[in-house]
Amino acid sequence: MNRRKFLTTSLVSVAALGSAGWYWGERWKYIVVHHSAGGFGNIAFLQQVHRERQVRDPVDAIPYHYVIGNGNGMAMGEVASDWRQEYGIWGAHVSGRNSDRNMRGIGICLIGNFEQHAVPQKQYDALVGLTKALMKRYRIAADHVDGHGHVDGEQTKCPGKHFPMERFRKEIAQA
Repeated sequence: MNRRKFLTTSLVSVAALGSAGWYWGERWKYIVVHHSAGGFGNIAFLQQVHRERQVRDPVDAIPYHYVIGNGNGMAMGEVASDWRQEYGIWGAHVSGRNSDRNMRGIGICLIGNFEQHAVPQKQYDALVGLTKALMKRYRIAADHVDGHGHVDGEQTKCPGKHFPMERFRKEIAQA
């Protein structure tokens, strides 16, 4: 299914729900942090990888709602998104064991491999700022923000052993 047909079908479906359509934009309950596990990345590259790995996904977009650059493909700390975020389309960033995290979870991917190295400070600061803004905008509690591998049922090391998860949790919990 192409993007235009998918959006048209989705919007017609939501409109058919009538007053229940308000739910779509207000459904966000989780934020899931990822790393790309590679040193290079941008929107076009992540779209291509997603097309190759998720052939049947009707959404021709990156699997995340936001990407934060590392200076290789995107500027260091640059926050970007594509039409998945723009239209509030569900994510494709966790496994099928956690479909609720895909449907009601905002995916943020930092470009880099944090199994091999630490998160650059500017990139980390951009993540904290974006996460706090999303938490405020959608009233997402700090205990509903996790790294991919910290979500029950997920079998991954993402966002990597060098990602400062405890520091991150403390910082996003502060007002």
